[in-house]
Amino acid sequence: MMIRRWMAIGLGVMTLLSGCGSKSTYFPLEKGRTWSYVMRYERPDGKTQEVMQIRTLGKADYTDAKGASETAYVRRTSSGTDYYLSVKPEGVYRVAKRVVVQFDPVADAKPRLVMPMGKNLRIGYSWAMETQPMLIQWQGTFAEANGSVKPFDMTYQVAALDDTIDTPAGHFTHCIRIEGEGKITIYANPASGYQEVLINQREWYAPGVGLVRLERDEPLNMDIIKGGKAVMQLVDYSD
Repeated sequence: MMIRRWMAIGLGVMTLLSGCGSKSTYFPLEKGRTWSYVMRYERPDGKTQEVMQIRTLGKADYTDAKGASETAYVRRTSSGTDYYLSVKPEGVYRVAKRVVVQFDPVADAKPRLVMPMGKNLRIGYSWAMETQPMLIQWQGTFAEANGSVKPFDMTYQVAALDDTIDTPAGHFTHCIRIEGEGKITIYANPASGYQEVLINQREWYAPGVGLVRLERDEPLNMDIIKGGKAVMQLVDYSD
């Protein structure tokens, strides 16, 4: 989701972590839940806005990377993409994905941690996950020089356990804030050669609700390449 990633994921420690199985406090997966988000993009070619819905479908079978049959929770976006999520004591993992043109889900080569749980849900806990630029645009012939956008690793870290944040859907307290940082290497020009671009992401998860806000910054403003910003906010949800 920008939708690529967006879409797949405090009251005493025991209360914070009381969710288990599908009842993850900060990443609910029970069948029948729905979320609506407004997504605003600031790109080099202008500002745009779109709405995305996510709903939980319950459990479904899939075949993992080793060929074994497994069961996972499924979340479907309004674009028709299904994300398969497995809940372990230490976290919620994305394990497979199915786009609208595929009949069967395709397993991830390695489970991708979306939300830490249990002993891992603590300030400072970090992990890496593959992502790709969402907003950067090369200008003119530099797009040809750089070719297709390549994925890169972003390092995520639990930065806070008790944030407060407001969105169109309401006022949320005791939120977890997860911050991500990564670098992508691009070819600027023959004189400058390759340069690193820093990309930042911040996500807020509210107890019993899930993701309520996401911010993505790809700050770059050069003649040859430009970046932008994206903000995703929860506008409505139902259990």
